[in-house]
Amino acid sequence: MRRHIDCIPDTGGVYAFLLDDPDALTPALDRARLKLDSLRLGRRAILYLGASGGSLRRRVKAHLSNDTGRSTFRMSLGAVLAEQLDLRVVPNPHVSYFWFEPDGELRLSAWIAANVSVAVRASAEAMVEEKSLIADEKPLLNITGRRRQPSAETLMVMRREMRGLPLDPKTLN
Repeated sequence: MRRHIDCIPDTGGVYAFLLDDPDALTPALDRARLKLDSLRLGRRAILYLGASGGSLRRRVKAHLSNDTGRSTFRMSLGAVLAEQLDLRVVPNPHVSYFWFEPDGELRLSAWIAANVSVAVRASAEAMVEEKSLIADEKPLLNITGRRRQPSAETLMVMRREMRGLPLDPKTLN
């Protein structure tokens, strides 16, 4: 994907991260007691939907960078794959996001490169479309727009635990 990043429009739009082979994520999902929804684009499961009102290329590039702190997709996927990929968080309790040690960032990026594809579509109404798509389709790794879904609550707990913080029931509401 990184080799072809220049093919992505530098305008607003929506994007989807697609799991090429469900078996690649099954062991980690089983450990987390999560299920991959049957939502598909072609034969690939949709893991995450997003949008950018500005540059679609820049937003997708942020998700593909070795910097989890810039990507909600990477934080959720990394939380699910942490044990499988031996990902260790760089501690910083003063922020609501996290990132992994450099070797872990590289392992997560390599996993994404080997198992995930991206689909994009330019749109002047990207932000409205994103909310509608997430509400309708409920992709596994999205949290915003799905907070009452059990899988979203599980991801929120996993991400909080990655940061080394105790569970606060108020954050689930």
